[in-house]
Amino acid sequence: MNSKIYKIGFFILLIINIGLVVLFVLGPKPPRPESGIKNEISRELGFTDEQQAAFEQMAMNHREAIRKLDQQERQLLGSFFNQLSQPQPNEPNEELLQEIMQLEKDKIMITYNHFEELKDLCSEEQRIRFDRVIQRILPALTNSSERPMKPQRPPL
Repeated sequence: MNSKIYKIGFFILLIINIGLVVLFVLGPKPPRPESGIKNEISRELGFTDEQQAAFEQMAMNHREAIRKLDQQERQLLGSFFNQLSQPQPNEPNEELLQEIMQLEKDKIMITYNHFEELKDLCSEEQRIRFDRVIQRILPALTNSSERPMKPQRPPL
């Protein structure tokens, strides 16, 4: 009698576990958070619907311009480092290096102009908050961290 109850209990728990696994694997996915910086800027500045629409367009244009420059930079970097695969590598191609540096400069200026344009979109009250927002997102823009640097390991 007891073994029959245990068997029934075992199968009930097995079915529940299988159901939960299927639910977690095949169930609805939680919504993905959108671009953190873009949402933070919009929320912090309290954009109107009109400002939000203009900001969305500006962000899309900025993203596309940066994407094109990134693609060019990847190609140039590939060409630059492919010089190492030559049997007798010469001095690194200075012209390629200058082009890569120019692309970096262009990306920085495009981003700077993007934020200047964003600041122009703001009302006077929003401009006060804009300065605080820029200071808070600056580490993300510069790929830096607010955390103290990790101690460096000695070279191998």
